[in-house]
Amino acid sequence: MPNFCAAPNCTRKSTQSDLAFFRFPRDPARCQKWVENCRRADLEDKTPDQLNKHYRLCAKHFETSMICRTVSNRRAWCLSV
Repeated sequence: MPNFCAAPNCTRKSTQSDLAFFRFPRDPARCQKWVENCRRADLEDKTPDQLNKHYRLCAKHFETSMICRTVSNRRAWCLSV
């Protein structure tokens, strides 16, 4: 099943792009920052676990310096959007 970007007006999905998609953080404070920066009121009532499980942001919404490689060589977010 493809992942869709949760950013407003972004139509990217994982099957059409070689961009990375990042889950919302489970940490409540960081997750809240992502929700605020998304400016989507419909996400405000969701828990960090719900957001982490069902919503993603594509790499276009992160500066390159915010993305780092993990030990397993998978991309991971380093900072909040």
